[in-house]
Amino acid sequence: MSSFATDGQDDDSKNARFVSLLWTLKRAVDQAPSDSVPGVHYVHFHALRKDADYRDDLLGKMLESSDPGIRALAEEVVAFSAHLHQGGRDASSFDRDAVPLAHPVSGAAVGAPRLERGPTGGKGGVKALLLMLILVSLSVGIYVASATGLLQRMTQVRVEGSLAQDTHWRSGSTYRLSGLVFVEGNAILTIEPGVRVLGEPGSALIVTRDARINAHGSAQDPIVFTSANPVGARHRGDWGGVVLLGNAPVNTPVAHIEGIDAGDPRGFFGGQADSDSCGILQYVRIEYAGYEISKDNELNGLTLGGCGKGTILRFVQVHQGLDDGIELFGGSANLSHVVISGAADDGLDWDRGWTGFGQFIVIVQDANAGDNGIEADNLDSDHDAVPRSAPTLSNVTIIGGRNRAVGQRGMVLRRGTAGILRNFLIADFSLEAIDIRDRSTVEQIEQGALRLEGLVFAGGLNERLFEVEEGDGDDDGGFDESSLLPVDAGHEAVIQTPLLTHAGPVWTAADFVPEYDERLVRLAVQPSQGEFWDEAASFIGAIRPGARTSWLEGWTDFAQN
Repeated sequence: MSSFATDGQDDDSKNARFVSLLWTLKRAVDQAPSDSVPGVHYVHFHALRKDADYRDDLLGKMLESSDPGIRALAEEVVAFSAHLHQGGRDASSFDRDAVPLAHPVSGAAVGAPRLERGPTGGKGGVKALLLMLILVSLSVGIYVASATGLLQRMTQVRVEGSLAQDTHWRSGSTYRLSGLVFVEGNAILTIEPGVRVLGEPGSALIVTRDARINAHGSAQDPIVFTSANPVGARHRGDWGGVVLLGNAPVNTPVAHIEGIDAGDPRGFFGGQADSDSCGILQYVRIEYAGYEISKDNELNGLTLGGCGKGTILRFVQVHQGLDDGIELFGGSANLSHVVISGAADDGLDWDRGWTGFGQFIVIVQDANAGDNGIEADNLDSDHDAVPRSAPTLSNVTIIGGRNRAVGQRGMVLRRGTAGILRNFLIADFSLEAIDIRDRSTVEQIEQGALRLEGLVFAGGLNERLFEVEEGDGDDDGGFDESSLLPVDAGHEAVIQTPLLTHAGPVWTAADFVPEYDERLVRLAVQPSQGEFWDEAASFIGAIRPGARTSWLEGWTDFAQN
């Protein structure tokens, strides 16, 4: 008997139940023997929810599985979907990605008997089930067409100018940015799960330093900032990006964010409030940003200026940006579970005194564009300016584009930056894995203020991890980057074989899980202690080696365009 409720259950709980059933089914297939569902080796949860045709095809195969548990779960998904259709509810109140009412899952009516699968009855049972699907689909056809029409006619809200009062962007709606949109004064912009924000050319969302953003999505319903162009026609730089400005310390007396007219006072940031909050970004994707405001002056996908430690940035992806993926100008904002994919310049960039924490960070460069995985500075004009850039990062994976023709480095640490960098997996870069520049940066290493611990290099394209610098090419006073590796681990910290087996142009969440190598555990150092840190992450890289699943699943997307 199905376990779902029938009467008195509200739409939100039904929606949650439907998504939970799909997740349970995915996990059951992933954990079952490989031949349990013929033709199915892995279930993409993102597609299972969003792509009805993919879901129907999988359910048909699962209903013929040799595993009775998988068959039972598939039948429950079918029955629950049919129950939602028969209930006559408004499709817009359910999961916008799954949309069970607008595109019915193949299945029988609630209470339909389980099909007996004897030696000759399996395929016949599926045919019967499909026949019942046709009948159910016909019976609700008029309603489905109506619900689909409602979804297609859903209002698209145009946003321009300033938001000077508390504003709420609601689930089920799409918001279209026109020009630079400023959240000003003490206003709070609240964005509900599942909201899509489309950026027109020249547009950007700027949260000024006394305002806040509360963009709190979910793994099932991420908030997506993306190009206003249709899928397949989206490119880097289609729109500006997201800018958060705050009142936390920076190391310049006057700070004005790049990409906004220097005469506009709304671009100022910085102050003395270390605990300041720019707001919340959680389960948020920012795609195809980096509009070039003027020559060589692009916005980043996500820019933070003077955001304090009260800022929450968790489960954030910045994808296919024209400039840097994420750049932090000072402040003390913390990052957790962050993905930066396909930036045309640097992945993660910091300067002007950033002192925040970061754990579980994935940076992957494009094969045909991009510079450094990480580019780190204190201040160009004064390498000893205070507060000095000194973040603490742990469990970071940096992946190059695997193209010898495109010069990319894993990390460039320069201009007097300090910091503690632990448990880094750096792979597939065509140039140096790590490049230390400027005598001021070497001094931070000598003083123990810049420490690199728990490093592993894998699948390098260059025979040398570190460039040999001589004469005019020596930019660090003769410092030997190879000394960053412990003497007793130098031969172990370099793994010649690729640990990430992805081979195509488009990554998936599963591709970032490294193959298990005991060195990824044995060479790791203990993460920092404290409320922010996951102290159990005693492994190299952002994702536990050999894991069946990862924290990227369900909410990230790596589409080319």
